[in-house]
Amino acid sequence: MTQSTNPPIHQSTTQDRSIAFLIFGFLLACYLLTYTGVIQSSDGLSMFATTESMVRGGEIDSNQLLWMGLQQGTFGPDGNLYGRKGIGMALLALPLVWVALKWTALGLVQSALLLNPILIAWTGGLVYRSGRRLGWSQAVAVITALVFGLATLAWPYSQTFFSDPVAGWGLFAAFYGLLSFARTGRKRYLALAGLTWGVAYLARSINLVTLPFYALAVLLILNQGSRAWKAAWRGALRRLLWDEWRPWTTFALPVILAGGISLWWNFARYGNILDSGYLEAESFSANLLVGVFGLLIGPARGLIWYSPVLLLAIPGAVRLWRTHRWATGLILAVSGVYVLLYGKWFMWHGGYSWGPRFLVPLMPFLALLTGPAWAALTEEGWGGRKARWAAGGLTALSVAVQWLGMTIPFALVQDWLAATVQPLFAPQTFTQPGYSPLILQWLFLGPESVADNLIFAWWRAGQAAGSIDWIGFGLPLAGVVVGGGLLLGLVQKTDPIAQSGERLRNGLYAAALGLIAVALLAHYQLPLTGADTAAIAARIRSLEVPGDGVLHLPVLETQAFANVYHGRSPVYGLFPQADLDEANQAWLARITATHRRIWVAPDYVPAHESGWERGLRAESFLLLDEHPAGANGRRLALYAQAGADDLAESGVGTLFGTPGQSGGNISEGEGWARLGGYAVTPDAQPGGEILLALRWESLRAVEQDFNVFVHLLNAQGEKVTQRDGQPVLWQRPTHTWQPGEEIVDRYGLLLPPDLPAGPYTLSVGLYDPATGARLPISAGPQDSAIDLGPIMVGDAK
Repeated sequence: MTQSTNPPIHQSTTQDRSIAFLIFGFLLACYLLTYTGVIQSSDGLSMFATTESMVRGGEIDSNQLLWMGLQQGTFGPDGNLYGRKGIGMALLALPLVWVALKWTALGLVQSALLLNPILIAWTGGLVYRSGRRLGWSQAVAVITALVFGLATLAWPYSQTFFSDPVAGWGLFAAFYGLLSFARTGRKRYLALAGLTWGVAYLARSINLVTLPFYALAVLLILNQGSRAWKAAWRGALRRLLWDEWRPWTTFALPVILAGGISLWWNFARYGNILDSGYLEAESFSANLLVGVFGLLIGPARGLIWYSPVLLLAIPGAVRLWRTHRWATGLILAVSGVYVLLYGKWFMWHGGYSWGPRFLVPLMPFLALLTGPAWAALTEEGWGGRKARWAAGGLTALSVAVQWLGMTIPFALVQDWLAATVQPLFAPQTFTQPGYSPLILQWLFLGPESVADNLIFAWWRAGQAAGSIDWIGFGLPLAGVVVGGGLLLGLVQKTDPIAQSGERLRNGLYAAALGLIAVALLAHYQLPLTGADTAAIAARIRSLEVPGDGVLHLPVLETQAFANVYHGRSPVYGLFPQADLDEANQAWLARITATHRRIWVAPDYVPAHESGWERGLRAESFLLLDEHPAGANGRRLALYAQAGADDLAESGVGTLFGTPGQSGGNISEGEGWARLGGYAVTPDAQPGGEILLALRWESLRAVEQDFNVFVHLLNAQGEKVTQRDGQPVLWQRPTHTWQPGEEIVDRYGLLLPPDLPAGPYTLSVGLYDPATGARLPISAGPQDSAIDLGPIMVGDAK
């Protein structure tokens, strides 16, 4: 690639910056209008889980998705599950999720889903700025930017949490930085190029293959105007590398930093700086011709069918090469290596997605290549009216295709294909036109099904089925109308307006967009999540303490729970099982060893039918088992583990008789059970817990079932809280006790947060649940309960 003479340098103006901002705002408003509020892919769930762990507790695991196994993650040497994706997406989404964690009116998942709309809209502004840097008119640059934002895969991918738009933003911003450096000589643009390329690399490590092309572009830019290059290129190369060390260092430092972060990321997850966690089967093993054909022109994922307007990039690239060779060469090189590499990837089609997902990062580059074609059509009359009509038709068709992809979840078609054609992702589903999502999508848009399948948030948040939520629809639509009007007025304006006036207008529009986005997030949180899940999450948050863990069993509600849970406890997502298999037994042991208290958000089965809760009830102390208000009957449980020094053990030896016997003179031959000993928490704090373990000794069999009562009494003998029930949390009723058997019976009392400090005692005994009569004990003729303690409750910390 050699650099030809460039047209006169275009200097950025205030109006250009305003137009770029308005393009950003207008596109962002469009993306808010088609916002879904739900992550549609397992890739997205994995990257969000990593971000969530960072925000909640400073961890980097994705144990919320343990139920997925190795689908999106790999287990590290410490036993935790880690996502295989780069850290870039998580770092960029982290501020959004952190704000949502602190601001309970906002959903965490829904806030994270603002990232791609923001970055894609930003990329649209950069496409405009790049067009102006290349010397195009404002009108052509605006057309090109809007083609990118509205007529390519960029728009449907604004609905997702895939990392492809992040990679596209980073790579194109790096291109814009090099272009601006070539035009101005300002090294800050080189720093921008290195930094944003680094973000693209951290988002998807495969972008490392593009680095040589960017470095070569820097070399060509630094060599502009040098006549000695062709005659003595080796000497010139040495001089460029030596004499121009400052520009090279400016570009290279953020690139090196990104490389270091990537190596640390590998080591932090998998204990090896070269191990990214990808499985052996995930490799570049596809048939290259099949992959390239499928990505570009195949009926199921071919780019020309999903963004036909990009056909204008072909004549556009020819025209751009004549004036800006290094820029054209960089675009073509990056595009070519992407197509070749992903054409060889074992899952070149991108799995559950819309169109050629892996080519999404190329959308701003290919859209920019259409710019010279638009200039020829609109300013030079190239091809006449028919050509303009054809270009307009391609654009309209492309916009329509994007709406087709955004209207319903792409998973509906993919699930239909998986059920219809075996195996999953069968080759014929990518080669036969009848299996194309562009056709199958219409199966789910019929009159009988469209109301159930539309995925727009303003549709799903409607109060009645098949209704529009007018707040969710109207707010972003107002942003679209206002932004479009402002943009059109500014492009058509010939007289420059005062800079202060532009800043005020832009500031007001930016504030309005910010308010619209926040209002939408607050408005959508509960309707798109569910009041029952929100009630469970709120109850956990209100009572959790540092060191707690959450066992979340309704795995299909993973992101719904993550969206409304504003607490700090780590979450473990695992499938419910009636009988735990070996792997889940190991996870239960790990969780109980790691966390002193464990919240269980169960599925819809009773505790005695859950393998998880039977295991916990056998070895742990049940502190809470309730149906929180607003949870629509769903249950929530809290279990505690006793540490080695948490309980003080004592012997008792008290005998229990049967109803009708008199206390005090019960002999061992007359008693049916003995409380041989107990262990209890010696001190506690308000809002904390008291743990009690009773060691029963069965002396003779009984046919009747008696209940245990455990009452916490204050110094005045008043009952503060209690727990009653059959022994071992209803798992060992007394009729099952065998003579000579010892039964360890555990109870936990969750103390009120406003409990006054002072000494307390536990009153323990047995009673007949049919009559309420307490069983006599050998301690005295009038006694029917044993007092354990004292237990000191200190002042709240």
